[in-house]
Amino acid sequence: MKEVKNSLLSIKNLGVAFGDSEIFSDFNLELKSKKITALVGQSGCGKSSIALAIMNLLKNAKISGRIIFEDKNLLKLGGDEICKIRGQKISMIFQDPNTSLNPLHKIGKQIAEIIIIHQPKIAKKDLEKRVLELLDLVDLKDFKARLNNYPHQLSGGQKQRIMIAMALANNPKILIADEPTTALDFETQQEILDLLVTLKKELGLAILLITHNLNIVEKIADEVIYIGEKFEKSEVKTLKKATNNPCTPIILHATNLSVNYGKFLALKNINFSLKEGENLGIVGKSGSGKSTLALALTNLCKFNGQIRVFGNKNWQNHQKLLRQEIQIVFQDPFSSLSPRFKIKDIIAEGLRIHKIANDKSQEKMVDEVLKKMNLDLSLKDRYPHQLSGGQRQRVAIARALILKPKILILDEPTSALDYKTQNEIVNLLLDLQKDHKISYITISHDLEVVKLISGKIVEISVSKIQDHFF
Repeated sequence: MKEVKNSLLSIKNLGVAFGDSEIFSDFNLELKSKKITALVGQSGCGKSSIALAIMNLLKNAKISGRIIFEDKNLLKLGGDEICKIRGQKISMIFQDPNTSLNPLHKIGKQIAEIIIIHQPKIAKKDLEKRVLELLDLVDLKDFKARLNNYPHQLSGGQKQRIMIAMALANNPKILIADEPTTALDFETQQEILDLLVTLKKELGLAILLITHNLNIVEKIADEVIYIGEKFEKSEVKTLKKATNNPCTPIILHATNLSVNYGKFLALKNINFSLKEGENLGIVGKSGSGKSTLALALTNLCKFNGQIRVFGNKNWQNHQKLLRQEIQIVFQDPFSSLSPRFKIKDIIAEGLRIHKIANDKSQEKMVDEVLKKMNLDLSLKDRYPHQLSGGQRQRVAIARALILKPKILILDEPTSALDYKTQNEIVNLLLDLQKDHKISYITISHDLEVVKLISGKIVEISVSKIQDHFF
């Protein structure tokens, strides 16, 4: 490969394999100053592996080729040498902020820590000033009073922006952004994308943007590198909107639903209902309380008010029954899948808890749901960390669907998926609804995805529900 002018980093003939499984080979890439290079491909193609290889964070992998930065092969550097580069000259925004932020440390401490590591002699006053500058940079101006919060007290979007602030803390030359807007609503997503464009121009950054979102690529990428075959947006089946037939029974009714986290009011007096066969979409900005609502509906957080299901049943008196009939797919599949269980055990766990079928039948049911989710049966003997983000998301959906629930709550169900897989999942959900009469509550910041599934959409705004119909 010829050297490219303004190239800050060169990847030459990179290959990655885990055991006998080759992920990709002979991959070449140049990252140039003031350029955003988008790395695009379907889930599982190796996009994140390339990012981790640059950061020298790939473990138990066979790696060939070279990654040249400042005339050094990053793959050959020792621990001390790479640590001087990682987080200072080359920084990364990881795909999943939940597993990247330390749950035991306050947010302010975590931002300050990345600065102190590379600037150990920085004065306390200068450190505090830099932390506040970073909050302003990622549009968290009103967050200064919450630096003593822990990660679990933040919304998905807030956590993602904290990760971006940490990545920018030491003014790196190269910024690797692995799905940096996955957990953000449309408005915040656009702000972050605008920020990346501004940073590339003003700081001369070379940005490697890893994404499956072609809309983002079209908006801000200077050049696009495809892993595997180039793919386009595929068609999604047209959903027949749910009718408001007055004869359709109400299967879930929330009255004056409120949730408090200490002194912080996450939800206040939320009222809505779900009819049998109806698909309800819930949208709102990051931090509006969407995921909190999902936790309350599944009795996974304390709430005030009433939730009545299937007539007059409530969580207090019908816990086990409702656990089977109301399932949830969480926003972050990596955190919700046990790292100690194989995929087959994760999916079958609900069957064992509710004593559904014998072991042989359970194994057959696991195979069937894996096939429906377009997952190879060989994956059932792997652990979650051995799967891509998209594969983990489909496993999370399979775990919920195997119990054949009457209500399925989907919290950002397609956020980790590329367009092709995203459309496959939407089509699958619609097909399953016909066969099993499932009612969906889809929670997302992506209005387009919600529209595909839901006939009725409500917006959470300042802890209030507003109806929208499409």
